[in-house]
Amino acid sequence: MGSNNSCLHRPPGGLSGHEELRAKHRFRKVTGKEHMHLTQEKFFDLLGPSPCTEGLFKYVDADGDGTISFDEIHKEITAFRAMKSPEAKLRVLYNFYDSNHDGKLSRSEVADAMVVACGQALPQTQVEQLVSSTMDMFDTDKDGFLNFSEFSTLMVTSGLELS
Repeated sequence: MGSNNSCLHRPPGGLSGHEELRAKHRFRKVTGKEHMHLTQEKFFDLLGPSPCTEGLFKYVDADGDGTISFDEIHKEITAFRAMKSPEAKLRVLYNFYDSNHDGKLSRSEVADAMVVACGQALPQTQVEQLVSSTMDMFDTDKDGFLNFSEFSTLMVTSGLELS
């Protein structure tokens, strides 16, 4: 038996006991007391439908049953927190935004990423302007795509902290 402080211990990369209890409570609030799985429909209701949301759902739904359990979310949070290098975390983001898995971000994938990052509906003309200026500035090899190095520069320049 541990002391009361044992619930505050955080395993490397994991949630502390207190954080895990709070996360489970919040998960139950979202899914309903009788359900411990988040359906794809509810997931889209919470985050908004987009190719990125669909990709995130598929990524987290490790068992492929069409729902997300608390354990699946917990596993992904733990894995992300365990990553020590900012480059490893950037690689996860890059792979997430690379929805067709071709190893480069197209203008369309950059647009989807910007919509997710902004967290609100932007007029299509504004998204197109943002994508154009981003590609002009960060697509240094001018191939019409962002490779990982160009994406990393964009993220660092934007002030994203991944430590």
